[in-house]
Amino acid sequence: MSKNSKITFVSKSTAETIAFGVKLGKLLTNGHVIALIGELGAGKTTMTKGIVGGLDAKDKDKVKSPTFSLVHKYDGRIPVYHIDAYRLSGSQELLEIGSDEIVFGDGVTIIEWADIVPESLPENYLKITLTHVSEDQRIIEICGYGKHYEQILQQLKN
Repeated sequence: MSKNSKITFVSKSTAETIAFGVKLGKLLTNGHVIALIGELGAGKTTMTKGIVGGLDAKDKDKVKSPTFSLVHKYDGRIPVYHIDAYRLSGSQELLEIGSDEIVFGDGVTIIEWADIVPESLPENYLKITLTHVSEDQRIIEICGYGKHYEQILQQLKN
């Protein structure tokens, strides 16, 4: 990872977090993986709503965390797979639900609580860490692993 492959953004509202997610979603294509990390209430699902919206999903208003179903699929310009690893004991359990077919498949994969399943992440991915600062404020740190994700970070900076 080069020194330019990380950016930090301070979101002052839910709307700003969603808008950032929309901007990111517009840059994503088949095979991209987004790893979301943050405590409960940090804004992982809010970020996902924006990303799904940026991918032009018809049901973007229905985005919610798939805590119990583990995976939700949204149909946008490309398929979006939203995985929640919160209740999993680790990467093996995620593999058992067929995550490798999703992660290495034809769509964009968004994994909430990705820090629970680090072995399931591909070599190249975008890691977004959300930190709760106050009721409305979040620090959003984005790291790109792999050249293509570094290019996405450059576009997000502009």
